[in-house]
Amino acid sequence: MECNAVRDMIFRRIDGELSEVEKAQFDAHLAECSFCAREYRLLSLPSRIAQGIPPFAPSPYFYRKLRISLEGEVQKAAGWQAIFGLARQVIPALAGITLALLSVFAYVQMSGKEPDFYKAYNRVFITEDQPHRMMLADQGDITDESVLRAIAERDSNLRRNKDPK
Repeated sequence: MECNAVRDMIFRRIDGELSEVEKAQFDAHLAECSFCAREYRLLSLPSRIAQGIPPFAPSPYFYRKLRISLEGEVQKAAGWQAIFGLARQVIPALAGITLALLSVFAYVQMSGKEPDFYKAYNRVFITEDQPHRMMLADQGDITDESVLRAIAERDSNLRRNKDPK
């Protein structure tokens, strides 16, 4: 038998997966080849050490502590399951309410009067206390200065209306 074939069989031998014929061929090769025998001894060392160590025995209180810990985890999981179960019922209801509200909003928006953009535009430049006067019309040409002056006049009028002196 060749060394390459034996190297492929080393781990199968350690795990006990070789047939009787393969074991005999493997042992015969190890008797002849010191290199493969050394490699097998090194690779099988952890399993031989593990066989020499007695099995670990847990403390008598280990299972009691484990049971208590698992019961606590189960209770936590039950709480989350209740929340997720409730969410499965609430989410579709909230989605339906949202769709109904959106439908009502769309209906109200579309059934109302069409906005008059000219009146909305005029409200920007006409004060509430003097609806007959356009602030910019009295200023002559529309310039940056006239716009700023109109805004300042409007703000001063608003302040005067709010401050009762």
